[in-house]
Amino acid sequence: MAKNRNLIKNSNQNFKLFGRPSIFIGIYILMGAFLIQETISGFKSDGSPFGFLTVNFLEGFIFIITLLVFLFSLLALFFGNRKHQRKIGNKIWNRNSKKSMWLFIFLIALFYFVLLYLLRMGEEQLVIPAFLIGYGLVLMALNFSKSESLYYFSALSIFLGILSLYTNGINFYLLMSLGVVHIIFGIFTKKSVTSQ
Repeated sequence: MAKNRNLIKNSNQNFKLFGRPSIFIGIYILMGAFLIQETISGFKSDGSPFGFLTVNFLEGFIFIITLLVFLFSLLALFFGNRKHQRKIGNKIWNRNSKKSMWLFIFLIALFYFVLLYLLRMGEEQLVIPAFLIGYGLVLMALNFSKSESLYYFSALSIFLGILSLYTNGINFYLLMSLGVVHIIFGIFTKKSVTSQ
């Protein structure tokens, strides 16, 4: 603990998607997609407790699930990068880190607004494709370290979004695929970070 008191304030962008945070985010996306799919399936059947929900309660429940996925993902990103930066002797917060965190929060809030707008306009079938495409664009915009593997990951997310636009019935599977790709990305980037 004593070595943590002498941390260096660097000028790098200290929030990066790699390793363990990416694995946790992938798990949260998988769990969120599964819960949302089960909730919607239950809403459509009479034998489920979700079948008694009104549409507004259903939307609220889905909103709570997505908000929890976002908050847990944000915490995983923060604590994973904090641990990594402390291990190499850097402070987590600097001017660039604060700017990137505010940019991230702004982009996610804008992203949520667009998805809620689609939902309110009755375009439910466009929510998952818009999420996948938007998620890829957000990853691309926040790739300050110019990581080639993160660009490929962003492009794959955009591809999954475009694929879900032209296919029916597999949108939740494509959303779950994003979670699986997150986990695989985390495993490979964890190996590359530990080998440096």
